[in-house]
Amino acid sequence: MDSYQRGFVWDRAKMTQLAEDLTDYCELPDQSLPYYMGAVLVHADADKKLRFIIDGQQRITALSILYRYKHGELPPGQALSYSAQSARRIRQAAKVLQECKPQVSVSLFDRLLLTVIVVNSADLAFTFFDTQNNRGVRLHATDLLKAYHLRAIDQAEGHEQQRHGLEQYCAERWEDIQRHPAVLSPGQDFAPNLFNRFLWRARRWRGSQVPAGRHDSILEEFQTNTWPLDHDARSSLDTLPVYACRHNRMATALTLKAGGDRELQGSRLLLSQNPANLPMALRQPIHQGIGFFLYADKYAALLQALMNEPTAETGLLAFRSLYAQLLRSNQEYLREIFLLATLLYIDQFEYEQLMPFALRLEFLLGAIRLEKQQVRQETAANFFRDGDLNLLDVIAQSHHPRQVLEYLQQQQRKCAELYRDEQVAIGKRVQGRYKQAVLNYFRPDAGAGCERLGDKPSWVESLIKRDWS
Repeated sequence: MDSYQRGFVWDRAKMTQLAEDLTDYCELPDQSLPYYMGAVLVHADADKKLRFIIDGQQRITALSILYRYKHGELPPGQALSYSAQSARRIRQAAKVLQECKPQVSVSLFDRLLLTVIVVNSADLAFTFFDTQNNRGVRLHATDLLKAYHLRAIDQAEGHEQQRHGLEQYCAERWEDIQRHPAVLSPGQDFAPNLFNRFLWRARRWRGSQVPAGRHDSILEEFQTNTWPLDHDARSSLDTLPVYACRHNRMATALTLKAGGDRELQGSRLLLSQNPANLPMALRQPIHQGIGFFLYADKYAALLQALMNEPTAETGLLAFRSLYAQLLRSNQEYLREIFLLATLLYIDQFEYEQLMPFALRLEFLLGAIRLEKQQVRQETAANFFRDGDLNLLDVIAQSHHPRQVLEYLQQQQRKCAELYRDEQVAIGKRVQGRYKQAVLNYFRPDAGAGCERLGDKPSWVESLIKRDWS
């Protein structure tokens, strides 16, 4: 399995279905009929004297697991290699077979029929991979993006050993991103969450233009619209331009060194291997190859540092407490708004004035909760589109946190009456549970008088003034 392929992803349902289908086949009276398993595309690399499965590796892997279950060993000539993440899922698939005990005959594997297509051009193999869906589990846009940008490395000018090393490094970093814990919706693969709900929206939601992030539009933004290596004189296989932003005042380019070290050109500074420190901005141009992978690595790390990694940072701990107590009691579409805007904010200002930002933004989202019994999917898009200004633009164009906080404070005044006039019964239904969460959060500071949400504006201002001014 080549580095641009995704790992093994078949789950319990897919393995059980395969076992049941083949059991039914083995029980047919006519044992002379073959069982057709579809086509497999293979890239034959003459230089490396290897063959890579391009399309069909899910089925080949599943059949290998079944073969080992029946024979106690892998098929003759087996030389497939997998990542650690795939190995875990392969063990799970083997356990499924042990539990369901498929009744397949020893001769089954002699009667399986596959159409094998062999190509000897790497470019043709990549093209086929880009345009086909795996027959078992549909490819995410992020699977295709990974393949596309690894191809950019593979086809770039440079020494073959260097290209191979960079391909391997980027593929490993990508798999690390896939294994990250969830930030919003749980899932086995963090990459689609990162691109669909954060990176694409952060780049494309501007002004009143807040289109839906679909498969093709994500590919357009992170594949078609990316810049090739020859687009800039500072670009090469291992080097990409960097642009002026909060994290970069002096450097003009970044070189990815052996072992993952990063060297800034112009300032000649050596960066740490923590991708959260990369001198990039959310809305900057993205360069093909390592530029794409470093960009994804940075913002995956930034989200993990914000929500999941151990920390002793007082402001960050307070932020997580606010999120756990107030946002988790709110609708997921409102949490999307909160985390998307927060990602842009910390990209601009790190954790400076993070809690005042979070308190003021939560105030606005709470007003939506009190106003609407049902929060729908389009709420996030409407929030940014229908405001006086798009909050994402306000954050991206601000030079100091105070500019963002003043804008949020202006919006607070406009929805304060929703809190003042609310008549929600505490603890009943979604609005009542949210009200209960707000009262519980502010009561330690507001005291026994914390019974109605009409005083929430003063609670927010008091907390900010006391702890975060």
